[in-house]
Amino acid sequence: MKFKYLFLFFFLAFLLSINSCRKFTSNAIEFLGSDSISSVIFPAPLGTVSDFEEVLTAEQIRSLDSIIILHERRKNNKISIVSVESIKPYETLNEYSIDLLNNWKQVDDGKHSVAICFSKRQNDIQIITGNGLRKKLTEKESKRIIQNNIQPEFEKGDYYLGLKKGLQKIIKEIE
Repeated sequence: MKFKYLFLFFFLAFLLSINSCRKFTSNAIEFLGSDSISSVIFPAPLGTVSDFEEVLTAEQIRSLDSIIILHERRKNNKISIVSVESIKPYETLNEYSIDLLNNWKQVDDGKHSVAICFSKRQNDIQIITGNGLRKKLTEKESKRIIQNNIQPEFEKGDYYLGLKKGLQKIIKEIE
């Protein structure tokens, strides 16, 4: 009988200590991450399409991936599509996207790269262009692609079609 009570006591103490550690760890991570951009740990790319928000189906990802790979085989360009759930501690999706892609070594000086970065949760879309393609795909043209090709489909809830239309227009501009 004493053994059961002793076991129950230690089991409850163990559960309380685990819960305390979990709270401390999450508070420490939140504290460290909330103020310091230099301490941001970016996710690793999942491929040419990194859908961290899980907006697309596996079939849609494969379809977009095929379009990108066919283009990359013909040209010396790198194209990525990235959805992000949170941009914390950044203020804008643009800032977050640039640092994310720099972390992935995709927008270094002279690189022929372009990325469509979007966040369904943040309701924002950016096209980030590496220095090697900025003459072919200007900031003005990127904004036009977002307005005319991507955003109308996103507003209808069709993220795949918006990304596909935007991707096709980007490829047309950079070829």
